Amino acid sequence: MKELKDKITTSLKNKIPFVMYRKPNSEFGKAVFQEDSKTYFTSDYSENGFVFAPFNSDKKTLLIPFAVADRFSFITPEIETFSVSEIKNNTSGIEKKQHEKLVQKGIDFIINSDTDKVVLSRKELIEVDDCDVFKIYQKLVVNYPTAYVYCWFHPVSGLWMGATPELLLSSDSQEFKITALASTQEYKGTLDVDWNEKEKQEHQFVIDYIVSQLANYKLKISEIKTVKAGNLVHLRADISGTISDPNFDLSKLIETLHPTSATCGLPKESAKEFILKNEHYNREYYTGFLGEINSTLIDLYVNLRCMKIDIKGQNVKLYIGGGITKGSNPIKEWEETVAKSKVMKKVLL
Repeated sequence: MKELKDKITTSLKNKIPFVMYRKPNSEFGKAVFQEDSKTYFTSDYSENGFVFAPFNSDKKTLLIPFAVADRFSFITPEIETFSVSEIKNNTSGIEKKQHEKLVQKGIDFIINSDTDKVVLSRKELIEVDDCDVFKIYQKLVVNYPTAYVYCWFHPVSGLWMGATPELLLSSDSQEFKITALASTQEYKGTLDVDWNEKEKQEHQFVIDYIVSQLANYKLKISEIKTVKAGNLVHLRADISGTISDPNFDLSKLIETLHPTSATCGLPKESAKEFILKNEHYNREYYTGFLGEINSTLIDLYVNLRCMKIDIKGQNVKLYIGGGITKGSNPIKEWEETVAKSKVMKKVLL
């Protein structure tokens, strides 16, 4: 592990891109350290490498090509965990009022337009005493075994870490798989959860959108189930399809799916326009996507439950949000973001 920690320290000091990641339910992590400081982008996802894409699909997607990188696997040792009950909400009343006002504006927009859903978010700044990147990554791995856990650095994007529960797209040469994940409650010791109509509708919007956009494919949709992600539970359905076209265009499929209805809204175009105009901050890579692309396998995850770390400034930006429909309640939507913020705070405080 010392070698890995030393490589992280050296890469950060010399501003050379790298990524560490551990797939859900896996004991092994992978590390990719670029050998030079050059900036690479992808436009058609035809390369072999690791990609990091922003929320705004009009912006470029960063790439660490495997051809110019040192790659290896590792096992992260067990370390002490922290209890969620130790975490306190340190946001101000002003932040609460601002987010509730934004949510109400979103509700009014939905009622007075053809938009069914818009996903609205906020960021929260936290000062931390110890910005030990590898230690934070270890805590993420141990605390969130069913999530896709990553640590990404690039001079263009900065340093990001997260534990996301949502698969954007997994594909081999014959089949692809997509996760429809939405609606959130705090985990209270059981998966026997009572979901209200607003929450069920929000999740159904996600399923319906994916199915409508992939009408040319023969799709299979799993039963809807409740799944646990850290201290939260969500509604989830898995959607899979067969790839029969030898000229299958991955970039078009990604363009169709991103940003997802679970992170942007429906219809995507009007929801995205509302977000960019009204959130009054730049999401950057929050609700973008990241993961491996190569000639035989695509494995991409939505960048949720994430943070951006300023090591020199010893501070962290958390990004949290939720899906808004005409049945949303601004106070409850605020409370949902507070619950979601605990995912990252658990490994920081």
